[in-house]
Amino acid sequence: MDGRVYLKRVGEYGADTVRSAIEEAFSALGIGRGDFAGKKVVVKPNLILKTPPEKAATTHPSVIRAICSVLSDYGVRPVIAESSGGIYTSARMASIYRTCGIEAAAEGLADLNTDISAEPVLYRDGEVLRSFNIIKPIADADVIIDATKLKSHSLTKMTGAVKNLFGVIPGIEKFEMHARFPDEDGFSKAITDICSYLCENKRVIAITDAIVCMEGNGPTGGRPKKVGYLLVSENPSASDSVAAQILGFDGVKIVEAAEARGLFNGRDSVEIMGDEPVPVRGFAAPDSKKHGSVRLLSLLSTKGLGRYFTPRPAINGKKCVGCGECVRSCPQHTISLVTVKGKKRAAIDGTKCIRCFCCQELCPHVAIKTVRNPIVSVADIRK
Repeated sequence: MDGRVYLKRVGEYGADTVRSAIEEAFSALGIGRGDFAGKKVVVKPNLILKTPPEKAATTHPSVIRAICSVLSDYGVRPVIAESSGGIYTSARMASIYRTCGIEAAAEGLADLNTDISAEPVLYRDGEVLRSFNIIKPIADADVIIDATKLKSHSLTKMTGAVKNLFGVIPGIEKFEMHARFPDEDGFSKAITDICSYLCENKRVIAITDAIVCMEGNGPTGGRPKKVGYLLVSENPSASDSVAAQILGFDGVKIVEAAEARGLFNGRDSVEIMGDEPVPVRGFAAPDSKKHGSVRLLSLLSTKGLGRYFTPRPAINGKKCVGCGECVRSCPQHTISLVTVKGKKRAAIDGTKCIRCFCCQELCPHVAIKTVRNPIVSVADIRK
């Protein structure tokens, strides 16, 4: 796979600024009108949940607008398609497109997907995932614009171009996949299988919105942080390697899994074009990935005693409104609603929790925190 990544400094979300950056990147990478002529093109943003763009949890609409504008000049009217976390229905997706600013971004340039059907695929070369379903517009696509948002992530440390392709799995089947691959290693390999399948069977162009990212307890509960880059590549794994470098993140298992699979040949093999990557100072990792816990857990099993030290999700009773979204999103069905002092709130059965942090990802009220063992916290302070 092509190991080139075009990196452009972009300081703000002005439509002309973002469009110019994409045009410059396409030109440098040799991507042009002929690559899209007569092709079915799908723009796949990261729309993890219904939230306004200023929260930095979703791909900014200015980036989507700029992509669609460039494609329009090529004579292409793409489809914008996503399967957000939770139940996958046309009504729910319409609400998400509207709130995330994508409906307005698509106006006059693209169509919003309303087909919520899926198709099974068989991938004999998959390492851990050899059959799975993908949403219909992705199955029909010739070209996928993987328009992701760069963020921290409580399970995988970072979400970028490869992780965004998990969104081609329809609705609650994502939860089933979390249950099937409950540890980070297995889940990272499964995500890599999805990416590998799509790159082998479609043309995938990754465009990463790293202009304003999310740090801390991402992918939905963190804080916006200006980073100021746009990344474009035909290799999502190579792009993520550069993105991790910008955030100052080592040990991103999705990147490591991609390298082990030969999807790229390591950071030193990536040809960075355009601007030089300058690591962001003090970009906060998720609480679940703080150094002390990683160092201590490397000495222990992920089961038994090791589980006692593993960071876990917990309900913040002051913020929880008892909406039940976490109950519906839990792949292990470990969360229930209970009544405390006349108020409904969520409760997690810690004996069954697999630490996938799906509940934290999809809580619309940011009412789920990460709790770390006190011994690990002390180790982190003294590191």
